[in-house]
Amino acid sequence: MLQPNIWKNVFIYRRNRIYVVFEKLVDKVMSAEPNVRFVIVLDKNGNKVGSKQRDGTKNLLPPQEFDKSLEHALNAWKFRSSMKDYLGKNEYVLAVYDKIRRFTIPVDDEHIMLVTLDNRGGQKDLIDRIMGILEGDYTKPISTGPQN
Repeated sequence: MLQPNIWKNVFIYRRNRIYVVFEKLVDKVMSAEPNVRFVIVLDKNGNKVGSKQRDGTKNLLPPQEFDKSLEHALNAWKFRSSMKDYLGKNEYVLAVYDKIRRFTIPVDDEHIMLVTLDNRGGQKDLIDRIMGILEGDYTKPISTGPQN
């Protein structure tokens, strides 16, 4: 019999009949583009269920402000989701700052993913690759590098 703590960090979601471990999802997104700085997956209660920061990446927010930022992103997503009957399903949100870009993307009805990247790469290409990963379309290129 398995001990419960063996599965402590394993979180599985279902999307299009494909089961993926959140940490593997985070790894795939991190490898999608070299300018991805950070990826985190939150459940609808704000619990962190998977995350990774690129080696050598400096945190731009102090820990307390980082937590506030996650809380704000989650609450904003909940609000946007409440508008879907009027506006349709929210595909993703892009916040553009001087130093970074941050995507908020639904993983499923219970989880969102936040992806931050520096300002060097093509955001449209990256979001297409991330959406392909989430939709199970592994034919989309995972890493093509910056587009000229």
